[in-house]
Amino acid sequence: MRRGFTLPELLSVVAIVGILTAVVTPPLIRYLDQASVREGVERFAALYATTRQLAISRGTLARLELERTAPVATLSVQRAPAAWDTVGVYPLGSSTVTCSNLAIVFGPLGLGYGTSNTRVIFSRGASADTVTTSRTGRLRR
Repeated sequence: MRRGFTLPELLSVVAIVGILTAVVTPPLIRYLDQASVREGVERFAALYATTRQLAISRGTLARLELERTAPVATLSVQRAPAAWDTVGVYPLGSSTVTCSNLAIVFGPLGLGYGTSNTRVIFSRGASADTVTTSRTGRLRR
């Protein structure tokens, strides 16, 4: 006598696996979207604080500039009145970034310089989170 599985048994297992996959996939996708957005917000908050502290410690202007095409932020320090030195280019994760102002500039006292009030929206799928910056250096989530 041969050992093995019959066709109805195999079809039953495939059907059960398909049903479980259909039930588990949507919550998993939502969770991954939320995690991606949270990661982008946390990275932005860390870069925001770093830019502010860099301006204070060096006693000059420091700028955090967001890209329109990719979720990337560039950190720069002013060397001369018209020259900026790039400190680094940092990724903000895999979420989409939309902002009201592309550049956030801090003065030597850590206060916003110019048009530093900015609303940054991180989104992916159905998940989104908004971060608002102010001239006083506060970051509100």
